[in-house]
Amino acid sequence: MTTYTVLSPPAETGSAGPDPDRFVFVKEGFCWPALYITAIWLLWRRMWLVFILYLVAAAAVLTLAGKLAPPVAWLTVLLFGFLVALEANNLRRWTLERRGYRFVGVASGDSRSDAEFRFFASFAGAGPERPPVEPAKPATAAWAETREVVGLFPNPGGTP
Repeated sequence: MTTYTVLSPPAETGSAGPDPDRFVFVKEGFCWPALYITAIWLLWRRMWLVFILYLVAAAAVLTLAGKLAPPVAWLTVLLFGFLVALEANNLRRWTLERRGYRFVGVASGDSRSDAEFRFFASFAGAGPERPPVEPAKPATAAWAETREVVGLFPNPGGTP
């Protein structure tokens, strides 16, 4: 089951609240497209500042890798790619929050549409009716009702 962070856009002037059609669901965890096509993924998501920082960091890693032995250089570049893919969705969340989006909640589901359905069902308060739950009795009250002996003393009250 995949977990998503839900972010709502800034409210437009004159509106009652954020438009649920514009909510953004950002997946938690590893981002495969960011591993294989990092630059395209960053540009597609309109993450301009992160793209510039990625170019600077990639140039630094490639410069460092050029001074290392070939196996170590390959490993360095590969690990840099994995680091970017691990942090890609966090960077996307950061970019959206800089644009005024705010955290609304967390949703999970087998697919994104399933997570959206679950989130909006609970967000609108249209979830299934649940029966009221009685509060649990304290352990001492349960013992007083049953009069069972617990411990080393055979009689209630602690007498041998």
